[in-house]
Amino acid sequence: MTHVLVTVSRGIIDQATFFDSASLAVRALADFVKGMNAQDDDAAVFGPEGLVANAKNFLDENEHFIQNDQVLKEVTEDEEKPIYIIGNPNHYLGFMVASPDDPLGFEDPAEAVSELGQMRNQAGSHLKLYRVILVEGPLVTRTDLERCIEEAGVEDFDFTRIKEYITE
Repeated sequence: MTHVLVTVSRGIIDQATFFDSASLAVRALADFVKGMNAQDDDAAVFGPEGLVANAKNFLDENEHFIQNDQVLKEVTEDEEKPIYIIGNPNHYLGFMVASPDDPLGFEDPAEAVSELGQMRNQAGSHLKLYRVILVEGPLVTRTDLERCIEEAGVEDFDFTRIKEYITE
């Protein structure tokens, strides 16, 4: 979960709801603002970088709800599009990506959840949905990688092909 909607009532945190998507969190914020008492309540969505939107984004100068499509558009444009995969964390060989055909990823969360539901009907509820995160920097030392390569018996390993993931 990367975003949280925090609602406040009379200065006390009332609820914190976590979301995987900034746009879903901001839509939930707008729905909350529609029914809130502007004198007693407040709400905001926070993400990894800090404040994303707050109740004031959906209130006019008289504290009445306004539909602010611009805020949702900005959040949607800035939002990274995650890739979802279905995996079997209990496979006897270790974690295994699962699919009805070839392993595949989904950009549409509804499609991913739909496919997961269909696969669970056939294979069981042990299958889980995962979000893929791109690795963008060093992950392993050269010494550790050399040890792993030696243990695996790999010959003629080309370190230049994966240099962005190695730290000296």
